Amino acid sequence: MSDLFDLTGTAAVVTGSSRGIGLAIARALLAQGAGVLINGHDAAETGAALRELRERYPGAPGGRARVAGLAGDVTDADLAQGLVDEALRVFGRVDHLVCNAGIDIIKPAVDYGPEEWDRVLAVNLRGAFQPAQAAARHWIARGGGGSITMTSSIAGSVGIPALAPYAASKGGVNQLVRTLAAEWAPHRIRVNAVAPGYVANIMAGVTVHDDPASDERIHTFTPLGRRATVEETAAPYVFLASPAAGYVTGSILTVDGGYTAT
Repeated sequence: MSDLFDLTGTAAVVTGSSRGIGLAIARALLAQGAGVLINGHDAAETGAALRELRERYPGAPGGRARVAGLAGDVTDADLAQGLVDEALRVFGRVDHLVCNAGIDIIKPAVDYGPEEWDRVLAVNLRGAFQPAQAAARHWIARGGGGSITMTSSIAGSVGIPALAPYAASKGGVNQLVRTLAAEWAPHRIRVNAVAPGYVANIMAGVTVHDDPASDERIHTFTPLGRRATVEETAAPYVFLASPAAGYVTGSILTVDGGYTAT
């Protein structure tokens, strides 16, 4: 049974992996034997994460690297293609893609400016599609086979005030996953999403949850009574990349402590 989760000999690209959930996903994939290319918008932060991971996973037998990195903005189509190209250069292959890069701006819907709306949708939705498109083009050209996991959110399926563009982007991710799963299934490309609830890690620049009342509300309405750890949130990405999920595609796997069940 343990072999079902073994990723040894495979290679993954994880966007938005210089910190938080994305970095935890990279660690989890590495722990199961995959080579991992990380990506973050900030070059210095990506470099620091790369050094940390390389210290823990110094290399595979024969001298091949276990970890690589490429900083850049996932809204840039050239960067999306570059992630696939760099993984091929370093690892000689790419088997898994995790589209995790995301941003949020929390404010009343009446207060968003058009540039804020456009930026959230660009990063969270276009920034998921473009790397997926680049990976799928590679897999289709070589004869098929690959897995894509996108990061959605409970906000993609339930209404949470002050998240209008973020919620719209994650609802879009859910439908993108279903559509690509149906379209690319003949090429043996599986496409799924993980939809986290509230996590102990909070996005950079988001301060609203610093309010103790907000944290109390989250604990009250989450049946398990707490936020998830980043490790708990990352583990399902390993499952979806692994042979154990070989018959899973088009699914939105909710990891929310029961929040959306009530």
